[in-house]
Amino acid sequence: MDCIIPGTNLKVLAKALQALAKIGDELFMEAKTEGLSFITLNSSKTVCARFNLLDTFFSSYEMNQDDSNEVISCKIHMKIFLPLFKGNLEKKLEYFKIEYITDSDLITFKMKYKCDDIVMVHKLRLMDTETLSIGVVTNSGCSNVSASSSFYSQLLSMFNLTDDEVTFEITPEKVVARNYCLGTPCRPKMMRTQINLNSTEFLSYQITKTTSINFSLKPFRTLVHFAETFTLDVDFNFEIGGKPLSIILKNPTFEVSFIVATLDPYSDTNSSVATVSSSNKVASNKKPSETENWQSGDFSKESSFRDLMRQVENDKERLDDVIPKSPESPRSKKVKMVFGRCFDPTFSETVLGDVLAPNSDSE
Repeated sequence: MDCIIPGTNLKVLAKALQALAKIGDELFMEAKTEGLSFITLNSSKTVCARFNLLDTFFSSYEMNQDDSNEVISCKIHMKIFLPLFKGNLEKKLEYFKIEYITDSDLITFKMKYKCDDIVMVHKLRLMDTETLSIGVVTNSGCSNVSASSSFYSQLLSMFNLTDDEVTFEITPEKVVARNYCLGTPCRPKMMRTQINLNSTEFLSYQITKTTSINFSLKPFRTLVHFAETFTLDVDFNFEIGGKPLSIILKNPTFEVSFIVATLDPYSDTNSSVATVSSSNKVASNKKPSETENWQSGDFSKESSFRDLMRQVENDKERLDDVIPKSPESPRSKKVKMVFGRCFDPTFSETVLGDVLAPNSDSE
C-alpha cells in the first residue's frame, strides 16, 4: 500500500484520529481498493468507530498487484500514532505519505514540509495482527432520522456533562429525549431533563416502529463535535432498542460511522449487545406513558418540607429524652487583657530599665 494525503486534507485526518482516540486505545487500519479505513473499539466492545477515507480523498492511492483483491490490515497503538498530528499540519505540510508492505512489522509515514524541502520519516512498530469482524451493516435498520450537526449540538447542550446516557422514546410523531428512565428512582442531586422534538424539526424522519433506545452519550458527543467542525448532517439508522444503533456522516471524500450498542430500558429482556453498565438495569418494567408527569418523584410532594421539619423536631425531642446532654466545659473567670498596661493608673520607669539619655522636651 502506498498513498499520499495532500496537505489540505490533513485537518480532516487529524480531527478524525482525535475523535477515534476518545473511543479506543488501539487503531486498526484496513486498506481496500476503494480506500483506507481507520477503526477502533472501546474497552467494553460496545462502540465501534470507523472512518473511511475514499480514494478521492488521496492525491495518490496505490495497492500492490498481489494485494489488489485482498484487504490489507494492521494494528497500531493510538498513543504512538496520534502525536504525529499535533499542530496545524495543513499549513505546514505539503503532503503526508503512508507506506506499508504486507506482513511487515513496521509502517512508514513521510511528512513533506512546505519550507526547505524537509521530509521527516517516521517508522512505527505495529502490534500483533488481529482480525476485526464487526458483523453489523450501518444501513440495516428500518428507521432513519437525519438532522444537522448544529441541531444535535443544541440538543446536547441541554444535558449536563455528567450525564452518561440518554434515552430516546421514538414515535412516528416525535422524539422524547430524557436523561432518565420512567419508573426508576431518581439519583441524588440529579437534574431531570426532558426534551420534546417534533418530527418536523428533522431533515428527514422515517419511523416504522415505536421504540425506546438507551445508549451512551460519550460517542454521540464525539461524533457531533466532529460533524459540527465540518458542517455535516448526522443520520441515525436503527430498528428497536436492544439492537445496534448506527450514527453516520457522509462527505464526497470520506464517510464516518459509529455503531453503538443500545438497550430498551422498558423491556424485560435486553439484547446481548447492550451496554454492560449496572446503572442501565431498570428496577421497574413500567412502560412510558403520556400521562406520567414529572411530579411523580418523592421530592415533589405537597407540604413535604413542612412535614420534614416537623419530623426533625420530633426526632430531636426524642433523642434528648434518651441520650443525656454532655456536661458543659468549665469556663475560666480570668480575662486576659492584651493591652492591660494601657489601663494601669500609674507607670514606673523602672520597668524600662536604666535611662541612658534625658528627655529632649521639657514637658
